[in-house]
Amino acid sequence: MMPRSLFFLLLTFICGSLFGQMIVIQGQAKDYAGKELTFYTYREPVSHQQTKLATTTIGQDGLFTLTFPSAQTIEVYADLEKFRGTLVVEPGAHYQIDLPPYSQRTVQEAASPYFEPQLYWLGLKDTKPTEINFLVRVFLTEYNRELSVHTVDIYQKKSADTAKAIIARLEKNYPYKNYNYLNILKLYSYADLEFAVSQTDRDRVIQKYFAKRKIALEHPAYQRLFSILFSDYLLYKSQDIKQKNIYVPAMQGDFKGFTNKLTKIGYQQEVAELVAVKCFYDGYYSGKFDKNLMLNGLTEAMELSSYQPLKEVLPGIIRKITQLQEGSQTPSLQLRNQQNVKTSLSAKGKYIYLAFFRSDSKACRTELDSLVIIYKKLNPILTVLPVSLDQNFSLATKLWAEKKYPWDLVTATDAEKARTDYEVKSLPAFYLISADMKLSLSPALAPSHNFEGLFLKIYREGRRGR
Repeated sequence: MMPRSLFFLLLTFICGSLFGQMIVIQGQAKDYAGKELTFYTYREPVSHQQTKLATTTIGQDGLFTLTFPSAQTIEVYADLEKFRGTLVVEPGAHYQIDLPPYSQRTVQEAASPYFEPQLYWLGLKDTKPTEINFLVRVFLTEYNRELSVHTVDIYQKKSADTAKAIIARLEKNYPYKNYNYLNILKLYSYADLEFAVSQTDRDRVIQKYFAKRKIALEHPAYQRLFSILFSDYLLYKSQDIKQKNIYVPAMQGDFKGFTNKLTKIGYQQEVAELVAVKCFYDGYYSGKFDKNLMLNGLTEAMELSSYQPLKEVLPGIIRKITQLQEGSQTPSLQLRNQQNVKTSLSAKGKYIYLAFFRSDSKACRTELDSLVIIYKKLNPILTVLPVSLDQNFSLATKLWAEKKYPWDLVTATDAEKARTDYEVKSLPAFYLISADMKLSLSPALAPSHNFEGLFLKIYREGRRGR
C-alpha cells in the first residue's frame, strides 16, 4: 500500500499538472481563531459569480494554510467582515500574508444589501520591489492619484488631451515589459480612462480594446471595462436603426447567426462569442426580450462555442439564470442541528417555507416571531424551516432558548454556499418549496407581508390541479 504522504504528494502533482501549478497562502491571525477563511476569484465578466478556490478554518493559534491550483496569474479575494482582502497570485508561488485586524460588521451592515466591504490589499512578508503585488499596487496608486488630480478635466471637460498626457506619464514611469498581467492591467486602465472622456463613442473604445484583441477572461481590469461597455448592449443596439439588423439574430436567440454577424463587422470569433453570451444573459433580465429565446441562445453557445474557457464557465452562467426560477428544482441545502446531526433539505410530502435569518438582526427576529403564528395555523400542510446563517451559531442557540420556538434549530453547514445558491443578498430571506422540491415562490413574501394568504391560494390551486 502506498504511504499516505507519498499519496498526497502524488495527488498534488497530478492536480498541478492537470489544472495548473499549486499556489499556497499561509499566515497567522490570532484574532481570527476558529473562523472560516475562504479565497475566491471571478472567472468571467458576464454573470460575475464567485468561484471558490479554497477554504479552511483558522486554528486556535491563528495559523492557516490554503492551497489551490491555477494555470495563470489571477486576483483572489477573501471576505473578512468589514474588509475584502485581495491578492494577486502567480502559479506555483507561496505567500505569507497578514490579515487586517478583525472587525465585525454591524447588524445594520450585515442586513443591508448595499453594504460593500472595504477593499484591503493583504500584507505580504518580505515583499520585493519586483514582486507582482508591489508593482500592481504602485501602478494603481499612481493611476488613481492622476484621476483624483484631474477629475474635472476628465469627467466634466472630457479632455482627450488630459487623458493622453496621463497615459504618457504612466507609461514613462511604469514601463513593465515582461509582466503580462501588469500589461493587461495598464491597457484596460488606459481604456477605462479613454472611455471616461468619450462616453458617447462606446463603439470606438470597443473596436480599439476588445473586438480584435485577445480575451483576458479572468483579469479584473478586463472584466470591469467589458461589463461597463457591454452591459445591456443588446437593448442599446436594438434601438439603433442603422445597426439593428446586426442584432436581430441575438433578439431571436440565434447564437451562430449573431456571432457570424459580429465577425463580419470586425470581431474576432472568440470575442464575438463572449459578446453574444453577455447579450443573451443581460437580455434575459432586461424584461424586453423573450426569456426562452435568450436562454436558448446561451444553451446553443454552450454547444457551439469554439472558445474553451467560455464553454467551461457557461454551465455556471446558465445555472445562475435557471436555478432559482419558480418551477425549477430547489438548490440542495445541507443542514445540521444543535446536536450536530446533519440532514439535507427534504419536503417529506409538505410544502416548505424556508427562511434564512441572522440572530442579531431585529428584522429577522420580528419575522421569526411572525412565523410562530403561521406554524400553528398551517403545520399540517406547511413545514416552517428557519435556517441560521449566523457566523456564531451560539447566538442562534441563545435566541432559541429565550424564545422557545417550536422548531428544531438548524444552520447551513456551508453558509457561504447557501448564500450563493439562494442568492441571499440581505436577511431575512424566504422561499416557498413545493412537495416535489420545486420552487413555488422565489423569493417568497415575508410572514408579515401576507405570505399566509398567498400560500393558501397556491395550495388550493395545487389541490385542484391534481
